[in-house]
Amino acid sequence: MIQNYEEFVAHLRRTGRLKLLPQVLRELRRDEVYARKFAPRTETAAENPALISGWRTIENGVLTDNTGKGALIDMYKKIIT
Repeated sequence: MIQNYEEFVAHLRRTGRLKLLPQVLRELRRDEVYARKFAPRTETAAENPALISGWRTIENGVLTDNTGKGALIDMYKKIIT
């Protein structure tokens, strides 16, 4: 990841590659969106009323569900099977 954008732009200007800047910025934005999408996050019932109670965490693509909604779904599955 680029730490100092001004230095990076100066480098592109010095090497005559300033035309690459729009492509590089587009790639950096895409990487930021990807990182934000897959960043670990926790939801609580206070933030998301659909959870009924408890919390759930999504980290490294794994959902850890400790909510009342999950318990209700488990009860429903037991009833219908």
